[in-house]
Amino acid sequence: MLNAFRDAMRDRGYVEGQNLTLYVRWPQGTFEQDPNAVIDLLRAKVDVIVAWSTPAVIAVRHATSETPIVMASVGDPVDSGFVASLAHPGGNITGISAITADLSAKLLGLFIQIVPTMRVIGLVTNAYNPNVAMQLRESQDAISKLGLQSEVVEARTPEEFEAGFAKLRARHVDGVIVLADPVVIEHKTRIAELALAARLPTAFQRRENVEAGGLFSYGGNIPDQFKYAASYVDRILKGAKPADLPVEQPTLFDFTINLRTAKTLGLTIPLQLLAAANEVFQ
Repeated sequence: MLNAFRDAMRDRGYVEGQNLTLYVRWPQGTFEQDPNAVIDLLRAKVDVIVAWSTPAVIAVRHATSETPIVMASVGDPVDSGFVASLAHPGGNITGISAITADLSAKLLGLFIQIVPTMRVIGLVTNAYNPNVAMQLRESQDAISKLGLQSEVVEARTPEEFEAGFAKLRARHVDGVIVLADPVVIEHKTRIAELALAARLPTAFQRRENVEAGGLFSYGGNIPDQFKYAASYVDRILKGAKPADLPVEQPTLFDFTINLRTAKTLGLTIPLQLLAAANEVFQ
């Protein structure tokens, strides 16, 4: 993600060490546990803050109402109260909406095509992220409408993911949807290992998880969203106000399948899905 942003900034004439300085901060734990992740940026008097995910935007928004904030991959910025509307943000925040909750039914539909015998679906959620709460509601609603059942576990650390997958396996779920959240990418390798050890097929919204060993994904392309973020930063640095820059929604979506994982789990991917996927990991 960071490299995609750097490349996009370079394409617009910004070069680190010459006319661009990047301060990168990742919180240790949650933003409440590590408030310096945001405070350090404000002390550095940065011109723009790029915030990835809903919790990051919440933390930065609470810290400043003046410094321009560019969102990257935020579920529903209007419902979250970040902007007045997509067309007219009206404050110091603009950027890209991820529409993650809106993809819940699509993800479930693909999953059932891959595992048609599915009856009980596990949902892994991070209660700390308000956007994940929206995804959870949409997912449970889609599952219920199909007459299926769901089992929910919460996880955001490697230990919690381990305990969560153990619980889901004990509850005999037929597959697991891991709701989109930055920690899911951060711990992608461990999540894939746990799922394979539990013999559980997994669905994600990020291709990074499938590359690491998850079964399949359908969702917005994160590097592409960071390229869009660079365009916002460029316009703001040239004098544009966040309030006047409409929030954009992703236009590029990834449908990825890990064929090696499918074979390990004894699953046969329908040919029409393989043909529709824009990336298949062998």
